[in-house]
Amino acid sequence: MTLAALSIAAEDAASVLHAIRRATGISGELKGSRIDLETRAFVFDQLDLVRWDCCVSIAISATTPDQGADRGEHDIHVYSALLEASILPLVPPGGQCAEVVIDDGRYSDQVLGHIRRDIAEMIGPCGLASLADSHRSPGLQLADVIANSFFNRALPSDRQGPIAGIVQPRMDAGRIRMRVIAPLS
Repeated sequence: MTLAALSIAAEDAASVLHAIRRATGISGELKGSRIDLETRAFVFDQLDLVRWDCCVSIAISATTPDQGADRGEHDIHVYSALLEASILPLVPPGGQCAEVVIDDGRYSDQVLGHIRRDIAEMIGPCGLASLADSHRSPGLQLADVIANSFFNRALPSDRQGPIAGIVQPRMDAGRIRMRVIAPLS
């Protein structure tokens, strides 16, 4: 499982997504799993025109539930660990307020409410953690492309090298940090 937390001003995310749609003709939701390498590179090039920072967290394949454990419960624990590992490095130092928007399409309202409360505790009393539909959130759509890029970068395929070539310069420049989550028991 791979998760990307993207720190970007809402107006910059909207501007980047608008430029991508205008250039590519994409009219629906921008999803990393639905774009080709050229479009993926263009997304990163457009991001580079604005101020952004990202932390990608990856749960290695050894992160599997114990025998007899509830797989759904384990998945939620892994997702929570990924969120924490991705978000904390992006929280501004010195008590500045942070706003975290979480994709509401992955789990039930009850589970997402619990995760949102956990995130709100992490970012402090002046922070805001909210849920949003990725169809309506340019930042979540851009984060999806980044997360999908790292997912594909880890898979042996003919896309692995080209995708690594797209993301590595951003990692070298400090725009993207990567964290690997150790196996959870």
